[in-house]
Amino acid sequence: MNNDFVILAVKKMRPKFIARLGVKAYNDSSKSFQELLLSKSNPRTIEISSKPDDNGLLWTTKVTATLRSDHDLLHGPCIIEVRCMDCFYILGSEDIPCRPTIKEQDLVELSIEIQTKNRPTPTKKVLSYSVDCE
Repeated sequence: MNNDFVILAVKKMRPKFIARLGVKAYNDSSKSFQELLLSKSNPRTIEISSKPDDNGLLWTTKVTATLRSDHDLLHGPCIIEVRCMDCFYILGSEDIPCRPTIKEQDLVELSIEIQTKNRPTPTKKVLSYSVDCE
């Protein structure tokens, strides 16, 4: 009996601290996001991991944060901007928007989980720019 097999390991990056979160409607073509008010005392992280499936790797991006107030755009299809200390991620698109899970209590608990075939790529932040520059 031939026991040839390949073991693909689950890859998991350390959770990153979220500095800011933004949201816009999935069909909004502008570059601007509306900032969400984050709770300063509760943890807020983004975590990216992968696991093998029949067609290669499946990447999972999980965002967990507590907001000080709710936002109407979070209750429909949307695009989320996650800003970390050294980069940012855009989660969702017009074709495949995010659909956050919201738990309303004294504070609003936000969680997002997206699965993709491609690894989410961080965009390095531009620290400052002139008004005349794009």
